[in-house]
Amino acid sequence: MTIKLDKFGFANNGEILMLENEFEVVLPEDYKSFLLQENGGRNTAYRYKNLVRIPQVSEEINIDVMFGVSTNVKNGDIKQWTSEYQDDLFPNSIIIGDTIQHGFIVFWLSKDDNAGIYYYDDTYEFASSTDDMNTYFLANSFSEFLNMVEN
Repeated sequence: MTIKLDKFGFANNGEILMLENEFEVVLPEDYKSFLLQENGGRNTAYRYKNLVRIPQVSEEINIDVMFGVSTNVKNGDIKQWTSEYQDDLFPNSIIIGDTIQHGFIVFWLSKDDNAGIYYYDDTYEFASSTDDMNTYFLANSFSEFLNMVEN
């Protein structure tokens, strides 16, 4: 894992199960392990690049926060952000992080070929973003996503 964050702590299996039930998703084991070991975290004072390249639009993003479960950290919780933006999201998806560019990292947990990690440019920072197209595929799995992060 090349992402560098000041972690929020540790989630437990009960908290993860409650999140899955609330949003009707099944989290993959690699992401559950991340929550159990890190429970998200923040790039405090932007000490790390946490760079992710989006080749289909020749853009880059920088991970600022990976949200956790029941973190008790202001603006650090998956439930808070997913609930707030649920009407804008794909079905069976949760918001798992945000970027310095003010977009979201979304985990689409569909049971088809569209499942994976996406960047949601809700503030239209990219020149290519429009009302019809502002979501960009990043990776098929959470592990693949973590391997994309450069520091």
